[in-house]
Amino acid sequence: MSNLMSKTEQLSVEKTAKNGESKKGLVLLIVGIIVLIAIIVFLVFTIFVFPGKDSWYAVFLSNGRTYFGKIVKQNSQILVLHDVYYLQVQQPETKEGEQAPQPQISLMNVKDELHSPESEMQITRSQIFYTQRLRQDSQIVLTITQQQAK
Repeated sequence: MSNLMSKTEQLSVEKTAKNGESKKGLVLLIVGIIVLIAIIVFLVFTIFVFPGKDSWYAVFLSNGRTYFGKIVKQNSQILVLHDVYYLQVQQPETKEGEQAPQPQISLMNVKDELHSPESEMQITRSQIFYTQRLRQDSQIVLTITQQQAK
């Protein structure tokens, strides 16, 4: 009888040990899933929502226009650009028989336009051809920085 009891006790101990291991495995699985979700959320916010508020970008549109600014928000439908600038090219008049002078290129802030908009632009994603992050030593970034310091 004691031999039978010890086998029953032994089975009970093995069952308890297996339950403990399975609970540990379940806890580890849940913790792993939570960590994975946290990493995905971090990457989504870093890449798509907050790409770097101090970084300047060139946004090339499908209509040939290019805008420069800081991307403050983007998702699958829109991209929001702050401190928006664009290049304005003016072709000086040429007199007959003279060589054509170089075009005058200026960097314009959208807030200086006639209708006085704020320097923010919401651009529909489908209109964007591509974007490029500008280096801090880019001539565009240096010119914008000089204009903003005035």
